[in-house]
Amino acid sequence: MKKIAEGKAKLYVPDESLTKDSETFYNSAMEHQRNVTIACVRLAGSKDALDPLAATGVRGIRLLKEAGVAKVVLNDVSPAAIKLVRRNLVLNKIKKSSYEISRKDANELFLEKRRYNFVDIDPFGSPIKFLRSVSYALRKDSLLGVTATDSGALAGKFADACFRRYGVFVCATDFPKELGVRVLITSILKNLATHEMTFEPLYSHANHYFRVIGRVSYGPDKNVSKIKMVSYCPQCHNRKIGVESVCDNCKGEMKHIGPIWTGKIHDSEFCKKLLENFEFSGKREIELSAAEIDHPFYYDLHMLAQSLKTSPPRMEKLIEKLRAKGFEASRTHLELRAVKTNAGIKAISVLIAAGKK
Repeated sequence: MKKIAEGKAKLYVPDESLTKDSETFYNSAMEHQRNVTIACVRLAGSKDALDPLAATGVRGIRLLKEAGVAKVVLNDVSPAAIKLVRRNLVLNKIKKSSYEISRKDANELFLEKRRYNFVDIDPFGSPIKFLRSVSYALRKDSLLGVTATDSGALAGKFADACFRRYGVFVCATDFPKELGVRVLITSILKNLATHEMTFEPLYSHANHYFRVIGRVSYGPDKNVSKIKMVSYCPQCHNRKIGVESVCDNCKGEMKHIGPIWTGKIHDSEFCKKLLENFEFSGKREIELSAAEIDHPFYYDLHMLAQSLKTSPPRMEKLIEKLRAKGFEASRTHLELRAVKTNAGIKAISVLIAAGKK
């Protein structure tokens, strides 16, 4: 066991590396994700929170010390994790009145129907088994954070696994990070909709994992109308909302993705406020989110240039040219070498082929 610091929290964490068989774990690679979560919860003004997969207790402790949360329930099914959570609560001098400790299966805890302002699902692997019952733990106008680390399935590498877990057909694309985020949002929406709830994404993130945080509301989910099929051409990277068999750009065979969320993956106004109140490193990603246009799916300029047998254009120059043609265009926080635009593949290809002229 070793002692570390993260944010304003001090922690005892296991020495061993993280595996699926670990009784408890601390993942330092997720610190940025936790920083963003702290800032989001603080901005939303959540008064209480549930950390159903607490591990070392780092998230719950930081919520109490940094996010203005008055009370946190820290839960983990592992006895070793609960022992470590208790030790870390004492180390951080957390008042007993501001936390509860629970040792239950997360789904069992959700089904007790005690509701919270913020619930965070951050498992090892897929979150799908928790999404089916988390509705019971969410208040009206609450926040829900969900992480998925089964990135190969979500991003299109393991299509069969994605369909088995999430019920979404995927394939290899030039937008794997956005694909993963959208599959995750789709699953959240579909599971909440069965309980007459809806989900509005506020912030999304993709790295070696996928993460989304959003606002939960009660009532019929009108957003399900934005869950659609998408057609994708692996030869020229054309994409169309709807089902098409033949690419109208290169006449290649279209692959089909979906049903998948085609609405917003973040809220620009929320991201602007988040940026103003973000005291951690890693602001660039939030800056890009705040300026990113609302249009699915990004184009990877290196892959497009490769298919056109040319060199990739300068990002800012291409964005400038697209805007001059009357299109919307921006960078994306999900992939630094990609552009988002409502221009079709033909218009983009013409500009890329023209090079730096």
